[in-house]
Amino acid sequence: MSRARQPRRRAPGVAALLLWSVLGEGGAGAGTYLVRGADEATFLVPAGVRVEPYENFGYRLEVEESTARIQVDAGPLGSLQPFQLARIPPSRGAAAQLARAVAADATTRFEAASRILEWVAANLRYDLDRTLPQDAESVLARRTAYCTGVARLTVALLDALAIPAREVAGFVVGGEPGAGRTGFHRWVEIFYDDRGWVFADPLASHHLVPASYLRLASTTMEADLPGPALLLSRREGLEMVDLKSIAPVGRVMARPNGEERYAAVVRVTSDVRSPAAATLEGSGRRWRVDFVGGAATFFGVPPAAYALRIWSVGRLVGEQELELDGPRWTEVNIAIGEALSARTGETR
Repeated sequence: MSRARQPRRRAPGVAALLLWSVLGEGGAGAGTYLVRGADEATFLVPAGVRVEPYENFGYRLEVEESTARIQVDAGPLGSLQPFQLARIPPSRGAAAQLARAVAADATTRFEAASRILEWVAANLRYDLDRTLPQDAESVLARRTAYCTGVARLTVALLDALAIPAREVAGFVVGGEPGAGRTGFHRWVEIFYDDRGWVFADPLASHHLVPASYLRLASTTMEADLPGPALLLSRREGLEMVDLKSIAPVGRVMARPNGEERYAAVVRVTSDVRSPAAATLEGSGRRWRVDFVGGAATFFGVPPAAYALRIWSVGRLVGEQELELDGPRWTEVNIAIGEALSARTGETR
């Protein structure tokens, strides 16, 4: 369990919160982060494209006249489908050989598919050079691609493992409500016998996509240059809850399969009005995280004793000792004029 020792001093203005939007918060570096929660967006569909109602695991697209509403549920996949590489006949080609090596000792389809997605995220670099071929073998040899090539290589790697997968064409709609920043995009869909089809964007999100991903019913355009898909409303509710692995580049969010936890998370918030930061020292390391939206969160913390310090305008305003002995979620509470305390949850 996690134990909090009495502080050396009290801190003015720190409280505990555990809510953090995956799309906007600071304090997380490169890596694969597990997320939970829900996401929702409403768009005005541009003329010239075809959008139809669609639903798969965790994703629901509703269309009424020219308005599209997307709801995403990032709850655990919960797939129990087994995977056995020995039953898959060996295939020729670099992509097939790579897929078999990456998934060699996986025991579930979720684990095998996750390894493929993580390999692509860690080893491919996005490059919007449309003069380069985007077939799977060319992308693998080059290790660069834009979204089409990324999707094609991912599908080829999964196909080599006899895991059904397909490309998905659509829009990614960004910006604030009322904005029209839109980009064509391709991602993938993976099939599980016990869960059905599941979306994934290999370089950004595994076993889910945010509500900003608008699936197109057809890649045939009725206009040479369709207008933007205007974002009418957005309610972001996806939260990072764990660090699964540290990736060489980028930040990737992923849906968990169950209640697994990979590392400890320590989260603190402060009500001080001036700019604030938190540091965590222990196990020979020192982390520093700025408070964003009133919260500072440390991911991937190994078991050890730590000193947690809160800083405001270069001045130490709070301090607490923590002892973490496993992969748990720890909330830190520091209130004005009160002693410091910590509470630990088994999972989140």
